[in-house]
Amino acid sequence: MEKKDKQNSNDQKNWLEWLVFGVSLFLLVGILGYLLYQTIQHKPGEPDIYAEAMADPSELAPNRYLVSIFNKGGATAEEVVIEFKLYKSGAEKEKSELSVAFVPKDSESKGWITFSGKLETTDSVATRVISYKKP
Repeated sequence: MEKKDKQNSNDQKNWLEWLVFGVSLFLLVGILGYLLYQTIQHKPGEPDIYAEAMADPSELAPNRYLVSIFNKGGATAEEVVIEFKLYKSGAEKEKSELSVAFVPKDSESKGWITFSGKLETTDSVATRVISYKKP
C-alpha cells in the first residue's frame, strides 16, 4: 500500500508545470479564435491595383523613377503590366512599361523604370495599369 501512496505523490504537478500548461492553453485558444475570426470575416474580392512613380535619379541612371505598386483589393493579381508616360506642357514625350509577376492582396511592391530622355525636359509622369489577371 505504501508504494501506491508514493506514486500518487510523485504524480502531483508543481506550480511551474501548471503555469506552462495555462499559458500554452491560452495561446492555443487565442490562435484558434483569431483564425476562426479571420475565416468568418474574409470577403473574397477583386484585385484593386494602382501605381505611383517618383523621380529617383542616380549617377548612372539620371532618368530613373521609383515605382510603388499597391493592391488594396481582396485578391492577388498576377502578370501586372503598368504603363508610364512622361509629359512636357501636356504633350507626351516618352512611354515605358513595367511588368510585375504578382502583387499580393493588401500589399505594396516596388520597382524602377528608366526613361531615355532628359528629366529636365519633362514636367510630369502619368501611370496607368494596363492589365493583370486573377490567379
